[in-house]
Amino acid sequence: MQNPGAFGAESDPTQVKGGIARTTGSQEWRAANQRSCSEATEEVESFQNEDEGSEMNEHASDRTKSIEWDRVARFYDSYAQATFDIPFFVQETSTCPGDVLELMAGTGRVSLPLVKAGVHLTCVDSAPEMLAVLRQKLAQEHLSAQVHEMDVRDLAFNKQFDLILIPFHSFGELTSPDDQKRVLARIYEHLSEKGRFICTLRNPSHRLRSVDGQFRLVGSYPGVEPQTTLLFWSVSNAEPASNIVHAWQFYELYDQQGMLREKSLLEIRFAQLQRAEFETLAEASGFQVLSFYGDYAYAPFQEEMSPYMIWVLGKQSG
Repeated sequence: MQNPGAFGAESDPTQVKGGIARTTGSQEWRAANQRSCSEATEEVESFQNEDEGSEMNEHASDRTKSIEWDRVARFYDSYAQATFDIPFFVQETSTCPGDVLELMAGTGRVSLPLVKAGVHLTCVDSAPEMLAVLRQKLAQEHLSAQVHEMDVRDLAFNKQFDLILIPFHSFGELTSPDDQKRVLARIYEHLSEKGRFICTLRNPSHRLRSVDGQFRLVGSYPGVEPQTTLLFWSVSNAEPASNIVHAWQFYELYDQQGMLREKSLLEIRFAQLQRAEFETLAEASGFQVLSFYGDYAYAPFQEEMSPYMIWVLGKQSG
């Protein structure tokens, strides 16, 4: 699944985005806003206490729990509106003569532009509610793509693809080394001999600057219902002695009068892999690096400056 907002999209979590001016005049909104900020820690603690037993059992397994994107499927397209990487993927797929496989496709932020560009696309995601949104959008625009509900760790098609994509830095959602190796092995099996695999990640040197435990408003967006406003908050911390970031995303839906009508909470964990870590994993899985970029304009990678790490991989020769 694609990881948006403060954790995946081209969003600066320190900035309040457009739309707040439409609601700050409401005393009700201000009161609800103050309550949401003061209660954030309590909500997280309550959620953690309820799930403590299952979480301990889950960590005993080498198969990490997937992010529950279905919790926010109805909100996702309201705030995940980034287009900064679309020209890159349209360009890369334009040179592909055969079928393209998009993994962790979500609601189709990247999928729809590719299908519109004439790509023969197969989309995979493990979240059924997210895929329901994707199917609905394809139908509304009279577009066609193969859409499959499937965990990338269990990828199973009776065919190979000339190009496989993991956009929006979603490989980071695989926090277990075992899961990372498993997925790379599945991708290798499904890639044609001359095919390419494009994997994108955030650059930890750049990304971790904003992982500081501060509760921030990422943005304000038009809600899914008419005359409503969605506020998207986030807080994130790096887990000690690991490359994992543990975060919480809060979603609040306000009506025209500024009254809080609905709120949701989503737990996020993602790995901040270093360049050398990922390339070691990829090499061990049979891949070689064909190209490597620091952004979606094909700029060379700079360790301290580049926001992204973008690999174009192929199968090792010989």
